[in-house]
Amino acid sequence: MEGTISARTLDYFGLIVAASIVAFCSAGVTAICIRFEERALAWFFAACFFGSALVGAYCLWKLL
Repeated sequence: MEGTISARTLDYFGLIVAASIVAFCSAGVTAICIRFEERALAWFFAACFFGSALVGAYCLWKLL
């Protein structure tokens, strides 16, 4: 059987791209919040960053 891209593979690929974009934006907003000393928002966006990084890692694991 030759290697093909299935619908499930495209789903995981889409999720990994979306999770990477969310992680990138969350890291930027976290840096801005730290600069302006908004600690509660910084913790929230840091948690969003780590959550989306975990989702991205799971999708990468499923792709490999």
